[in-house]
Amino acid sequence: MVERFSQLLSRVYTIRLNDLKNDEGQTTVEYAVVLVLVVVMAIAVFAVLQGGLTTVMTTITSKISGIIPSQL
Repeated sequence: MVERFSQLLSRVYTIRLNDLKNDEGQTTVEYAVVLVLVVVMAIAVFAVLQGGLTTVMTTITSKISGIIPSQL
């Protein structure tokens, strides 16, 4: 009985060591880091271009308002 329990524990220990060597978790973390960097860069770009974007959007809105009647 003790020998069987010892074999079971050694299998569990071996499975856990193999799980630690798995690279899937590391890949997930790498993708998360890249995603965070992309989001931070997008926020930075929008913050820098905020005044210019506002001007462009206002111009587009005024031109569309002149073409499309406001009351349909």
